[in-house]
Amino acid sequence: MISSRAVMGFEWSFMTLAYITVACRIYVRLVMRKARLFSADYWLILGLLSCQGLLICDTITYSMDAMDDFTIDNVAIRKIRFATNHFFDTGIYFPKFSIIAFYFNLVPISQPKMRIALYCLAGLTTSFAVITFFCDWFWCGPDPSINWAKGEQECTSFTSMTLMRLLWSMNFTSEVLNVAYPIPLLATLKMTSTRKKIGLVVVFGLGVITIAVSVGRFVTMGYVDNAISIYIWATAEICISVIVVALTAVRPLLRKLTNLKSTTLLMSEDRSGVPAIPLNRSRKLGGFTGGSGVYWQ
Repeated sequence: MISSRAVMGFEWSFMTLAYITVACRIYVRLVMRKARLFSADYWLILGLLSCQGLLICDTITYSMDAMDDFTIDNVAIRKIRFATNHFFDTGIYFPKFSIIAFYFNLVPISQPKMRIALYCLAGLTTSFAVITFFCDWFWCGPDPSINWAKGEQECTSFTSMTLMRLLWSMNFTSEVLNVAYPIPLLATLKMTSTRKKIGLVVVFGLGVITIAVSVGRFVTMGYVDNAISIYIWATAEICISVIVVALTAVRPLLRKLTNLKSTTLLMSEDRSGVPAIPLNRSRKLGGFTGGSGVYWQ
């Protein structure tokens, strides 16, 4: 069985990647494009903060030696587990709101059917998020403190498998709908909107990864008797969701880094006198000048 120390290593690795990708996105927006942050960016930052809150709770759990041993049960660890539920279950929706905000920027008003579908998607996702929030608070009754009260517990939102299946079903449904929504756009966008098409393909492809991780978490929680690995699955799911959304806006930075690398190679070629025909050819083919919309420029 994996050790709790290894679990913390995996979790903080995912957290670091999430910080890096979000920082890159903000750098592109504020420094490279000299623009302001959009609503999609703020939702993404909330998702990142939820990741951090989850990691803090897991780190405290680890420090209390309660990650390896689920039988450890006291008021302090019950409060931590209750907070863990909220950071994950509600926080997982913030990246979804970010991508929905991006869709509102992407879909023109000249496509009323897609706009109506987008409003329905936003409404459904919001409803799921609100239901999730209140279920975590009041699943065991009108007084949330029952989740960490002293003595034997008949109900806690952290250990309820029924609640887990309900919340996972809503999360999975909204995730699939968010990933599937842009598929019709790929056929309707004009050929001149190459960057939009590339971006949508990337969103779809990376979104499939999030869905796969979500399925892995559900299977582990429901059918695999290895409780400690659940920590990795949960952290991976929310962090990858943040990473996937952040990556939708970092193409300008990747292009800049590629150009810097090409320039360095050209300078080396000039000094050595060795021609670099493939490099020159790739530079000519890569000479595009901007995309459609602030996200793909």
